[in-house]
Amino acid sequence: MDKHESAGLPAHATAGDTRVAGFLMLVSAFVSIAFVALDPAVTATTSRGILEAMVANGTMHRVVHAVELACVLGLAFGFTSLASTIDTRRSAVQGAWVAYLIGCIAMVGAAVTDGFITGDVAGYYLKAGHSADTGREMIHFCYVVIQNLAVVAWFFQSVGVMAMAFALLRERGLQRIVGMLGLATGALPPAAIVATWPTMDSSVVIGILVAQLAWNVAASTLLMRRAPSRGQPVAMRQEPLPA
Repeated sequence: MDKHESAGLPAHATAGDTRVAGFLMLVSAFVSIAFVALDPAVTATTSRGILEAMVANGTMHRVVHAVELACVLGLAFGFTSLASTIDTRRSAVQGAWVAYLIGCIAMVGAAVTDGFITGDVAGYYLKAGHSADTGREMIHFCYVVIQNLAVVAWFFQSVGVMAMAFALLRERGLQRIVGMLGLATGALPPAAIVATWPTMDSSVVIGILVAQLAWNVAASTLLMRRAPSRGQPVAMRQEPLPA
């Protein structure tokens, strides 16, 4: 009996759902990195200039992070679907799912703070009667919060990926290969953060994003790959009734 059928789910429905989840996970992985590159940079050096540039870039900055939030949702959906295809009754899978979702929640906090709160803070301190220097310090505080939330997100997501990878190592074929890849890519972000904290530069962040991209592509491929036996109608031989 198929594991999805034993859980009370139709095999053909589960296969279809995982293909959709895999596609969303794959798209989210690439779109999130593409939109990070589209995020406008602030090159001003004075306090007022920094705040004015942040307000001027506000619309694009919000769009970028709104898309990032949608991508986090797509990745969380894909990871949840991956957990359901393995076996959510296993402790390793349950732990992986919880850890990864905690990481996604932390990343949502970082994206909301970066994309929306910082712009509002900049606009507030540009108003009459407020100090631009104080506004700059508040923006700096926001970035400290963003960095810490991102680190927490990367740690918990890595724990989730490695726990899921251990569960996949018990499987066969492509699932085991994805499991081995998950162990490598999941271990990289925490190692990079510990080695460079607190002065993480752009190369560290890019390395973390590339490692996560490799896992997301592999996991989405696993979700979109449909086993030949799933979703196929089962022919039931009918015996003739006795006369």
